[in-house]
Amino acid sequence: MVRYIDVERAITIGMLPDLPVDTFHFLGNTSIMGAYYGLLCDRMLHEAEDIARKMTYIELSVSRSFMDEYMSALFLPHTNINAFPTVKKIMAAKNRLV
Repeated sequence: MVRYIDVERAITIGMLPDLPVDTFHFLGNTSIMGAYYGLLCDRMLHEAEDIARKMTYIELSVSRSFMDEYMSALFLPHTNINAFPTVKKIMAAKNRLV
């Protein structure tokens, strides 16, 4: 099992936001740890239940603007190069070399 991700390549294809590489840290399977701690700690369990009670259901599929953004975000590389200025700069430099 792979326990890392090439952050620079993930940014390049739009899988991660265009932030400095040192911003990202591998945390492992945090969902399992959260569930484990939730079962062991009454305070955390009550906090999770409180958060669940405050949640509101919103049907996003009926929002045309949301669906447009969602569908464009599914593409790797991302369709909005302006959201990735570092990648745009790298690509422009490579195009000048060609």
